[in-house]
Amino acid sequence: MTAVASSIVKEKSWPQFLDGVSLFQSAVRLRFLIWTLQRYFPTGSTFIEVGCGSGTTAVLLADLGYRVLACDIEAELISRVQGKYSDWLRSGRFQVQQEDMFNLPWRQTTFDAAYHQGVLEHFEDDQIVRALKEQARVARFVVFDVPNHRYPDQVFGDERLLPPRHWHRLIAEAGLEVIEERGRDFSHWLYLLPFAFFSHEGLEKMTWFSRWFAVSSIFVCKSLAAQ
Repeated sequence: MTAVASSIVKEKSWPQFLDGVSLFQSAVRLRFLIWTLQRYFPTGSTFIEVGCGSGTTAVLLADLGYRVLACDIEAELISRVQGKYSDWLRSGRFQVQQEDMFNLPWRQTTFDAAYHQGVLEHFEDDQIVRALKEQARVARFVVFDVPNHRYPDQVFGDERLLPPRHWHRLIAEAGLEVIEERGRDFSHWLYLLPFAFFSHEGLEKMTWFSRWFAVSSIFVCKSLAAQ
């Protein structure tokens, strides 16, 4: 992407950027994040999605039997989710509300896990640490998915493409420990390798491969204070 194109993307608002995101797109793109949550948390567990954006991940997890509260600071995004998924909201499968991730209104360990994708890379280190501390306050575990230094582009325009070792330092500063790190999605040239490398079963057995070569990183974290 050229410098001019990058500036155009950066000028878009989040509602503009997320316009048209479908459940199918989210299911395909975030399947490894969803599989990770399924592996650690049984059906019926309570989740909070911080920075829910389009709301599609929350709907997918609700459909799998989880109890999900999705929040975002953007009022327009919350209104859009409420309108698009009104049937789901009425069914009680998930909730959505406008909240600031730096000041969540819930009590300590209200949720089994806080999760999000594509959120923290838009903030500075001190803000990331604050956000993780707040999530660790309201949830027993924190699971998040971010692009790393191998990611080929800045899609929204202001992403900080940090190496996993930098994320490990910020996680530790927030008083969390990494239980598991794995990767998601790869550079196009790697797909010349046999399919077994990229299947669900293959990546479950070869977590080292995803950690070393994936362009996005998934971290499963637990608060040290909770132990």
